[in-house]
Amino acid sequence: MTAYYIVRNGTTFNNAFFAVLVASMIIPFQSIMIPLIYIYGAKLHFIDTAPVSLLIVLYIGFGSAFSVFIYHGFIKSIPLELEEAALMDGCNRRQTFFKIVLPMLAPTSMTIAILNVLWIWNDYLLPSLILTEEKNFTMPIKMKVFNGTYMNNWELLVPAILMTVLPILIVYLFGQRFIIKGLMQGAIK
Repeated sequence: MTAYYIVRNGTTFNNAFFAVLVASMIIPFQSIMIPLIYIYGAKLHFIDTAPVSLLIVLYIGFGSAFSVFIYHGFIKSIPLELEEAALMDGCNRRQTFFKIVLPMLAPTSMTIAILNVLWIWNDYLLPSLILTEEKNFTMPIKMKVFNGTYMNNWELLVPAILMTVLPILIVYLFGQRFIIKGLMQGAIK
């Protein structure tokens, strides 16, 4: 909805807000991780009290700029005449978004969902900084138990790799038709 509002209401504030969102994607996580851990760990104590909730909030915050950027590009390609026709038929702006624009965004939404699932599932650095208890570890962090300095426990490492890769493969196979459909729609427009 943010991208839709920014595209359809091209005010100076909206354009500046979009520019700030895009600029925030340039900042590497490694440059803000120490202040982030200091603020949320030492000052606010979220790492000690609610590490999983903090991780979810951080993933939403870090991933929203990319999602808005992708949606912005796709919404710009949707003809304004479709929305004007819906307004003429009696839809208000909210109904127009949910009944006209949102169904057209399904392939883009699936593409963003797959990219975010891949990013979050395979992320190692942020969970290793936030999650301190072993019961909360993610699969990539848990796999480091099977690697040692002088030996690798291959009979446990290979099934762990399979358990890590299999959910992502299932998500991709489920969403592949949406990605192809979105690419075809983008090529036709």
